[in-house]
Amino acid sequence: MCGIFGFISKQSSQAELKQTTSCLTQRGPDASGYYYSSPVGLGHRRLSIIDLESGAQPMHSADGQQVLVFNGEIYNFLKIKQELQDLNFEFTTTSDTEVILKAYQAWGFEGCLEKLEGMFAFALWDYNIKKLLIARDRYGEKPLYYIKNEKGVYFASELKALKPFADIKAISKKGLNLFFSLSYIPAPFTIYESVSKLGAGEYMVVDLEERVSINNYYNLKAVVKSGRSKQNSDYEQAKAQLRQLLFESIEKRMISDVPLGSFLSGGIDSSIVSAIMAKVSKTPIKTFSIGFKEKAYDESERAALVAKHIGAEHTLHVLGHEDLLAVVDDTLNYFDEPFGDSSAIPSMMVAKKAKEKVTVVLTGDCADELFGGYEKYLGKHYADKYKTYPKVMQNMLKWGVNKIPHTNATNHTLRKIKKVIQSAEVSPEERYLKLASLGFSPTYKKQLLTKELNAEISDDILSHFKNLGEQDELLQTFYSDVKLVLEGDMLTKVDRACMINSLEARVPFLDSKIVNFSFQLPHEFKIKGINKKRILKETFADLLPEETMSFSKKGFGIPIRLWFQNELKSELLELLEDSFIEEQNLFNKNYIHQLIQEHMSNKENHSSKLWQLFTFQKWYKSNFNA
Repeated sequence: MCGIFGFISKQSSQAELKQTTSCLTQRGPDASGYYYSSPVGLGHRRLSIIDLESGAQPMHSADGQQVLVFNGEIYNFLKIKQELQDLNFEFTTTSDTEVILKAYQAWGFEGCLEKLEGMFAFALWDYNIKKLLIARDRYGEKPLYYIKNEKGVYFASELKALKPFADIKAISKKGLNLFFSLSYIPAPFTIYESVSKLGAGEYMVVDLEERVSINNYYNLKAVVKSGRSKQNSDYEQAKAQLRQLLFESIEKRMISDVPLGSFLSGGIDSSIVSAIMAKVSKTPIKTFSIGFKEKAYDESERAALVAKHIGAEHTLHVLGHEDLLAVVDDTLNYFDEPFGDSSAIPSMMVAKKAKEKVTVVLTGDCADELFGGYEKYLGKHYADKYKTYPKVMQNMLKWGVNKIPHTNATNHTLRKIKKVIQSAEVSPEERYLKLASLGFSPTYKKQLLTKELNAEISDDILSHFKNLGEQDELLQTFYSDVKLVLEGDMLTKVDRACMINSLEARVPFLDSKIVNFSFQLPHEFKIKGINKKRILKETFADLLPEETMSFSKKGFGIPIRLWFQNELKSELLELLEDSFIEEQNLFNKNYIHQLIQEHMSNKENHSSKLWQLFTFQKWYKSNFNA
């Protein structure tokens, strides 16, 4: 894994190239490299994983006409290499970087991209055609930011590297709106008006006149449509196919010249990945998990049970409030823009522990989005059931959930019932937003933002949901999650949590063959009644302890509700004090007063809303010195 930076700019120098690339050192602590031939500059920071000696970058073609900087891993590089050798291409290294360079020479830019299976962001300068070619992987595992202004065109793995070249005084109203709707900001937007993200499955071409064109080389909508026409109707055959695909994906992701292990939370997904790794590996694998002193959030016993069953060398790190609180600032700062998924904090902590023993980890991420692991996939089921209740019972439920105080014991159940009630009374699109989002619903967001700001923003957040053109609500939900949530939230979180610790994370469930396969499955293969991830559990039940399959999902939760009532209360109130709110002119202070009062009195649990405000305000103060 690495960090990359570059530009086409007549105003930028080699000294700027080196200085800016150095700010990506955490992504690549092992080595640095540069190419500069005005107006083109390419910089690289390397975390050595494969071909430790000869895989240095930037990598040049034999004739010196192409130069490449690359962040990521190509999992099918050995297969592509063999194809290229059959075409009489010769190789001087064993790295996947050289395979990209030769694949471009053999098949051109789009042809090369269609061949690549993996996670990547790379930039290739082709002197022959005088163009800079930049691309990002199909699902957005590796980040790529860019700007275009009067100075030139610049790109980087992290937003912070672009700050010296961009006007960062103007907050993007679109980015602000998206953040408070979703708790993250999806591509192509960022929190800054002047900075953009290259989207998943996109490539960018920049010429010497600094003209930019952006195109798609991967179309998820086409994959979904194709899956509908090729639906798999044989359940036993589908189980066998899934087993083969996941074993193959994990074997490819275990290729490494440095020590590797896996995150093991105790949940089904990471347990399956770890169990398959143990089957494939010739030696005991290393697994890593964190536990919490707060038992309501702790899954460490589950993880230990699985680790013992598969014969893993297991590392457990138990955390208290003080451990998590100590890293809040560093974690939030590393994202460079507001990011409201609080599980980033424990994710960063388990990555830090893993880095003590390994350089690469495999994770169980993305299985929920592909195979139906979240409660939101039962949204329509619960909404339809609620609608069958007599009106008097519906009214009693509404009254009850508003009267019962929010405590540790009642919190989860109350939030779940509230979401069901609210989602039963809206359209499928709005139901998706209520169930999928950690953020403010359109109604609450209108109360949060000033009238002036509300007048300037448009709510087209649900375009992904609508654009599929399908009436199948569950299919729309799966598609939107892969298109929106994976890239904007889950993969961003995994990348930053690991990269701050110079650790590479690989996600076996995100193999393109598995993604394609998931969209070929009838819904009842994934969810039967209220049994979520049915095919995943039944396919791999033989690899895990029997009780693992009945574990309820906890995830990487942290006690935000209690923090804001205790340890973080004074900081929260300081960040949301009237004078600061008035100075920003973004928020309605009366609504914020209401959120705080209801939360502190346990009348409502506003943890998610207040965490979003907390993370935004900390980002704002850090970047605008307010």
